Amino acid sequence: MDSSKKMIIGIIAVIIVIGVIYGVASSSTDPEEPGAEMPESEGLSGEITIGSIRPLSGDWSAHGTKNYEGAKYGVAEFNKYLAEQGEEWTLKMLAEDSNTNPVVALEKLESLNAKNIDIVLGPETSSNIRNIEGYADSNGMLLVSCCSTAPSLAIPDDNIFRLVPDDSNQGVAISKLIRNAGIDVLFPVWRGDTWGDGLKEASTTSFMERGGQVDEGIRYNPERPEFSASASLLAQKVQENIDQYGADKVAVLFLGFSEVLQFTQSASEHESLDKVRWFGPGAITKEDALIDDRIGFKFATAVQFTTVQPGISSNPVYQKVQGYMMDKFGYVPDTYVHSSYDTVWIVGLAILAAQSSNADDVKAAIPGVAEKYSGAVGSTKLNAAGDLAQGNYEVWGIRDGDWRLLGQYTQSDDALEIYSQPYE
Repeated sequence: MDSSKKMIIGIIAVIIVIGVIYGVASSSTDPEEPGAEMPESEGLSGEITIGSIRPLSGDWSAHGTKNYEGAKYGVAEFNKYLAEQGEEWTLKMLAEDSNTNPVVALEKLESLNAKNIDIVLGPETSSNIRNIEGYADSNGMLLVSCCSTAPSLAIPDDNIFRLVPDDSNQGVAISKLIRNAGIDVLFPVWRGDTWGDGLKEASTTSFMERGGQVDEGIRYNPERPEFSASASLLAQKVQENIDQYGADKVAVLFLGFSEVLQFTQSASEHESLDKVRWFGPGAITKEDALIDDRIGFKFATAVQFTTVQPGISSNPVYQKVQGYMMDKFGYVPDTYVHSSYDTVWIVGLAILAAQSSNADDVKAAIPGVAEKYSGAVGSTKLNAAGDLAQGNYEVWGIRDGDWRLLGQYTQSDDALEIYSQPYE
């Protein structure tokens, strides 16, 4: 047999193997029960290490540490799956702490690259990704984020995949929620970084398109979270609009991370600021500090603090992750814990499909794997920019002493449903 015929037969064999693997990954909503035996791996063995860059300290550490636990659980479950299929390799995750700092995130990515690790889960914040995307592209590194949502990072064919919808979707959901509450005048207060700027623009633009008015607001420096002057200025502006329109027509939209507690503590010193409604994004949904701190809790309760986060339809994998986090840590996880779990499976199944741990090979396999895989967040189908295609959201709020599920927003028909009774 001549060499060209051997090459053609070899290519056909590889295509068949990959097709079978894709079919297995899609055969069940629970990837642990694929319903068919996996073919033996020809190019994978031993321990395959991927990186992880997460905010285990800093402004988003309350979420980052939980997301890390979700990812660790994903690694454990995926390795169980590999063992059940008779695979001769395992997945290992090497974690690095970004400190929620773009400069530190770049240092950590460089460190992983020096260890010849070119597939990385994270970072979680858009400002961190913005600062490292150039390095990742130029060094052939692949980033798969559970949580970054800035619209400016929705770029087709880059080296970044994000298992959440971008904030052009969340901004629409936020504006629908606020207008539905009867608010006519909105005061945005936002984190001055890639994520905050993008979500502020998406939210306020949609709010104005719905007939609302938007003040120029307050853009704060996340590296210097001292808010007494900002709160004083905001109180003055809000009071002027209360006098003109009434407190029930005015609201504050706070777009930030854990510094929401510091801001609400400063805001509590001004009588006008607890007369109006306050709203926020998924980044502070289920923020424990607003419940645990006496001043923050009193203020958040008074202003009926209400947020949105990406919605999830309950499914077996979702329930499994939910139950694991509840049993081990005693708290109900937010959406990003589930997407953190799924990033591990997406990467692991892509390595399996490609029969390679090379970043370029895995990148090529991810869209097909994601389209067929259904995990803790439900469908993981990606759009042309490599972000999660679905864009539905849940409404959460601090009611009756805790965070409660209040309703849901469906993007396809711009429909908002607020439940008559908050759910646990």
